[in-house]
Amino acid sequence: MSQVDLLYRLQQTENEVREDKKRLAEVIRLQSENNGLAKARKRVDSSESDLSRLRVRQTDLNLELEGLTSKAKRSEDRLYSGLVTNPKELEDLQHEIESLGRRIAILEDELLEAMIAVEEAESNQVAAVETLNRVEAEWKETVMRCKEEQTKLLEHIGEQAAEKNQLTPLILPGTMIAFEDAKRRAGEVAVVALKNGRCRGCL
Repeated sequence: MSQVDLLYRLQQTENEVREDKKRLAEVIRLQSENNGLAKARKRVDSSESDLSRLRVRQTDLNLELEGLTSKAKRSEDRLYSGLVTNPKELEDLQHEIESLGRRIAILEDELLEAMIAVEEAESNQVAAVETLNRVEAEWKETVMRCKEEQTKLLEHIGEQAAEKNQLTPLILPGTMIAFEDAKRRAGEVAVVALKNGRCRGCL
């Protein structure tokens, strides 16, 4: 094999290693958690927080409504028990029952709104989890493919490095110096093939 052939093969080997390393960096980057996965997890956290807050609100309204309903019943029982005969006290009880009734009506409306909000939040939370599961599955599949490609790239880089180690001793020192100098001036590509008598680097 002539010195030119050796240099051309060495150049091809170096080009392949350079491209492999470039792709390897990209493959490694792809194995990191992407923005889509981070956003999906954030959405799940946010939906769970919203759902928890709304459920607490619903529980609080339920407890307040139960308490006021019980109080209104007690006042009504007392009003109609016949035990209270004082007109002023009877009037106060009547006002209290009416006031409690208005507050109970408001609470019932608020509770209904809270129940609807909880249902919507539950749907959002389920959708967020489903999205996260899908994004995680896609990411894991990507990681698996990338790991396989990473292994092949590393093997190929090793093979090319071994070939370079075999080629380098066969190239005369002066030729190697000229080759390295040409690479520096030409931007890594110092030797190109001819096609139909024309330089392929100029095609």
